[in-house]
Amino acid sequence: MIENLAALRPRLAADPPGLSDRFEQGDPRRLERLSLEQQEERAKERLHDWNSAAGTMQAEAKLSDAQHTIAKEEGFKNWVQMQTHIEQSEIARKAPQNGEPCALDGKDRALHIRCGTDIRQTLAAAGFSGDLLPFYDPYVHGPVPATNSLDEFLHIRADYICRSLHPSFEEVFEDLRQQYADLEKARDYDAVYIWLEHDPCDQMILARLLDFFSWKERRPANLKLICVTHYPGVKIFNGIGQLPPEALRVLWTQFREVTPAQLALGPRAWAAICSPTPDALHEVIATGTPALPTLAIALARHLRQLPSARNGLNLTENLTLQIPDQKGGMNAARLFGWYTNHYEPLSFMGDTGYWHLLDGLAIAAHPAITLDKQGKKPNRWQVALSETGKQLLAGHLDWVQLNGIDRWVGGIHLSSLTGSVYRSPELPRSG
Repeated sequence: MIENLAALRPRLAADPPGLSDRFEQGDPRRLERLSLEQQEERAKERLHDWNSAAGTMQAEAKLSDAQHTIAKEEGFKNWVQMQTHIEQSEIARKAPQNGEPCALDGKDRALHIRCGTDIRQTLAAAGFSGDLLPFYDPYVHGPVPATNSLDEFLHIRADYICRSLHPSFEEVFEDLRQQYADLEKARDYDAVYIWLEHDPCDQMILARLLDFFSWKERRPANLKLICVTHYPGVKIFNGIGQLPPEALRVLWTQFREVTPAQLALGPRAWAAICSPTPDALHEVIATGTPALPTLAIALARHLRQLPSARNGLNLTENLTLQIPDQKGGMNAARLFGWYTNHYEPLSFMGDTGYWHLLDGLAIAAHPAITLDKQGKKPNRWQVALSETGKQLLAGHLDWVQLNGIDRWVGGIHLSSLTGSVYRSPELPRSG
């Protein structure tokens, strides 16, 4: 449901708890603010180390060389770009402190589209005054088939979601229907801003949005997009939702108009996602999607949710088994943290989907793990690798042959009954 951010802001404090410092000191997901003085000192120390190591036989390095290296290490093209970012960040940090920051989107009637509600309060605290539309059907999970009508598609999605999460089918269906109905209102805004990341969940939603807006009569006068892959000062970046208000004001400067090439790519990518075989996705991925380089990478990761050719487990399942194999048994919450922050190459799965995956690994006829639920909270669920799990990791057993399969990966229905089991290439061990 569309909500106005300006109306939400008065209910928030100037610096809402949990928005600026939601992670403890030392947490690699926390934004550690960069300062120019700090980086200048690092550059001087780096220069001293270089010249000391080089000796007198080689020409001494220059400070500008050390500055360039430091900037590259922080994810910038050069020192000047890092300086600009630090200056923008300081201005952005001070803006919300008075409780009435200038509205960066205030010139137009603006609609912000996001794959959930995770930045709802952060946008409001950062001073944005437009409307927010959460559009969050998780296409990365469950069936995403091509259908003859939107109504048929929504029924399929609602049925899957309510079976996975156990809410009312009517409530889920109405929620999905409302999201699409609100999307139709986008044409009435002066500008629409799409806030997404580089992971498969967001990129599949992006493909759907670009497919929708590829129809000219549905597009607003200005359609803008950002696909965030990292943020300076954050060691482990999983998504915009982990950033404080100041960072969203900085990201605002990185929005770009959606191009005709991106609009043309949307329908092709979405049709490939909905295809009953992986062939169309392979074709899209092979292009590298130059109009949206993050899309090809995300779709390639999506296909690795197919059973591997080596042991019948998808990439998430393989990585999950590797963790207790390498580190020993642990509780499910800790396991999820290891998987998301250290093993998964392109984090996309929320905790609810992960608990569902653990259940599948534990309750099969030949379980790959033991899952001892000693309470309702995942930090009370003990996970250990079973003997079958060890044999699967070694490539001596095949999960699909042992337990069968009935699962969807986008539009691909994997079924032992029909013999429709597409395989993913062998995957390297991670961790």
